[in-house]
Amino acid sequence: MADILLLEPGYSNKYPPIGLMKISYFHKYIHHDYVRFAKGELPEAFREKKWDRVYVTTLFTFEWERTKKALEYALSVVKDPYQVYTGGILATLMPELIEKNFPTVKNNTGLLNRKGTLGLEHEECIDTMTLDYGILDDIADQYVYPAHDAYFTYMTRGCGMKCQFCAVQTLEPEYIPFISITESIRRVDEQFGPKKDLLLMDNNVLRSPHFDEIVDEIKALGFQKGATYVNPKTGKTVQRFVDFNQGLDAFLLTPHKAERLGELAIRPARIAFDHIEDAEQYKKAIRLCARSGITHMSNYLLYNGEDFTGKGHSYHADTPEDLYERMRISMDLCEELNAELDHKVAIFSFPMRYIPLSDLKRGFIGAKWNAKYLRALQRMLIPTQGKGVSSRSFFEADFGRSKEEFVMYLAMPEEHLGWRGHFAKRKNESDSEAAARKKTWDENQQYLGEWKRRFLALGGDTEKFISYIGDNNYSVERYLEIKEPELKKLFIHYFTIPMLLKSLLLSDEFEKGIIIEYITRDFPLMYDRMIKYIAEGKLPYSMLEGAFRSFGAQFAASVLEKIDYSQNEEPFVINNLIKAQKKARMNVFSFEYVRTYYLYKSVGALDKKTSRTLIDAIKKLDEGKARAILAEKFNRFKAKMIARATDNEVGAAYIAEQIERQLNDFGKQLTLFEGLE
Repeated sequence: MADILLLEPGYSNKYPPIGLMKISYFHKYIHHDYVRFAKGELPEAFREKKWDRVYVTTLFTFEWERTKKALEYALSVVKDPYQVYTGGILATLMPELIEKNFPTVKNNTGLLNRKGTLGLEHEECIDTMTLDYGILDDIADQYVYPAHDAYFTYMTRGCGMKCQFCAVQTLEPEYIPFISITESIRRVDEQFGPKKDLLLMDNNVLRSPHFDEIVDEIKALGFQKGATYVNPKTGKTVQRFVDFNQGLDAFLLTPHKAERLGELAIRPARIAFDHIEDAEQYKKAIRLCARSGITHMSNYLLYNGEDFTGKGHSYHADTPEDLYERMRISMDLCEELNAELDHKVAIFSFPMRYIPLSDLKRGFIGAKWNAKYLRALQRMLIPTQGKGVSSRSFFEADFGRSKEEFVMYLAMPEEHLGWRGHFAKRKNESDSEAAARKKTWDENQQYLGEWKRRFLALGGDTEKFISYIGDNNYSVERYLEIKEPELKKLFIHYFTIPMLLKSLLLSDEFEKGIIIEYITRDFPLMYDRMIKYIAEGKLPYSMLEGAFRSFGAQFAASVLEKIDYSQNEEPFVINNLIKAQKKARMNVFSFEYVRTYYLYKSVGALDKKTSRTLIDAIKKLDEGKARAILAEKFNRFKAKMIARATDNEVGAAYIAEQIERQLNDFGKQLTLFEGLE
C-alpha cells in the first residue's frame, strides 16, 4: 500500500481533472493505496508528510508558471524525485519544457490509453477507468468546480479536421468513432451516486458514423428531451442537460443529425463560429438546431487569430470588425428565429482569445489586434460574464451600433468604458443617494462626450493615434513622443490621476503648458476630478509638487475647497500639503491653520458661526483673518483642552499646568498671540 498524492496547479478552471480522477480510481480501488487530492498544495495538516508517488496534471501552456510551481511543490513532498509523474495538455504539447526544467519528472504525453503506462503492477488501461468523484471532497472547503454535478466522459476520441491552431491533433491523433459509456455510468452510480448532467468532452462527435447509436445510448441513460433529476440533497426535481462541451461542427451538421440532437436534453448546443468566412455555414447550423426544437445555443468566437488552415479551407487573420460582425449575426439570428418559431430561442456568444500552443504567458497579439483592443474587449465582456447577448438594446449599448462604433469603443480609455449606458435609480436607493450618483453620472457623460468628440475629429490621424495607445503605455514619456497638440490633448484622457500629477513635473514648459491649458481651459472637469482625488485620497506628498509649481495658490485653494470640514478628524491631505509646499519651495498658505481648525473643532472651541467664518477664510487663503479668529478663540480652546484632560484625574492641577505650558508654546509657534495681553 502506497501513499499517493494527486496535484492540480492552483489555477481557476471549470471542470475537475478527469485524468487524475481516473488515476485515483485505479490506485484507490484496484491497487488499494491511500490517495489524497490537492489543488495548488496540501493543507497545513499534511506539511510534514512525504509521498511515495505524486501525479501533477497540466492544462493550458499559458498556465506554465502555476504548473511549474506545482511541480516544484511535488518534488518537495515526494520521497523519491523520480516518482513524480505529469501529463495533460501542456505536458503533451511541450514535453521538452518539462524535461528541461524537471529532468527527474516522468512525463506522459497523449492519452493513458495503453496498459502499463504508469509502470505499476496489475495496471490496466487508465483511460477506461471510472472517475473517482470522491477526490473532490478533499478540496471541498477550498475550491468547488462550477461544473461538478455531472458525468464527465467521451463517446468519441479525436477530431480528424486538423485545424492548424488546434491542439487536438496532437493530444488525440487517432479518431475513435464510438465509445459506449453505459457501463462506466453504471459504476459511477453504484459508487458515487447519480449525477445531474451529462458533459461529453468529444472533440468532433458529429463526424462519427455511429452518431445515431450515440444518441440512442444517451437517451437510454436518461437524458432524453425533457429528462428530469431528483436532487438527493433537496428532494427537488430539476431538469437534466446534455452538453457536448467541445462544440458541434457546423460543417457536419445535417438535418437528420439536428433532429436527433433535438431528441436529447441538450443545453446548450455549442457551435463554433471561429471565422467570418464560415458565416453561411454557421447560420445554417443554428437554424437547423432551432427548428429541431433546441432552445439554447451558444457559439465559440475565436479572435486575435492568425492566418489559419483547417477543414479544407484557408482563413485570414481576424479583425475586431470580424468579431463584431459574428456577434451581430448571432443576435440577428436570435430575433429572426423568435419571430418565426412557436418557441423561444436564446443564442449566446463566447468570445475566446486565441493563444498559440507555444505561448507560456498569454501574451500573444494577433496581426489585426493590439494590447489596447484586447484589454478593452475584456472590460466590455464583464457585464455579460464573458458572453455576447441576444438583446439588441444591451448588445448595442455594450458593443456599439456598428462595426465602426465597436472599434471606437475598443480605443476608448478603459475607465470611460464603464461610464456608458443609461442612468437608472437602483433598488432601495434613497433620493439623495440617487441624486449624488446622478451628479457623478452626468460628469462622466461629459467625459465621454469630450473624448468622443476629439476622437471622431482625428480623421486621417486615427491610425497614428491608435499606434500611440496600442500597447497600453499611457506614460508621460509616451506623451512626449506625440508631436501633434490635438493628439496630445486626447492622450491626456488615458492618464491616471497619479500620472497626470507626474506630468505636471515636466521641465519643458511648452509640453506642460498643453496639459495645463487642456485641464483648466478646454476641459476643466478634468482639473476638478484631479483636485477631488487629491482631497479625498492618500497620495504621497511628493506627487503634489508639480501641482504646486504649476498652479500655486489656485491649487491650494482648490484642494481646500474640496475638504470635508464637517468631519472631526484632520484630512490626510493637510499634512501632504504642508510637506509638498515645502518641497516645492513655495509659500502660498499656512496649512497649519487648517490643522488648528480641526484641533479646535475636536474640543468644541468653535461655535457654528465662527466655524463658518473660519472655513471661509481658509478657502480664500486669507491667513490674516484665519489667524485672528484662531487667536480670539485660543483661550477658549485652551480651557476646554485642560478640562478634558483633567476630568476626574488625580493631580489635575499639575496636569493642567503642564498642558497650559505646552499649549502656550503651541500658540506661539502658530503666531496666535499677536495682539493678546
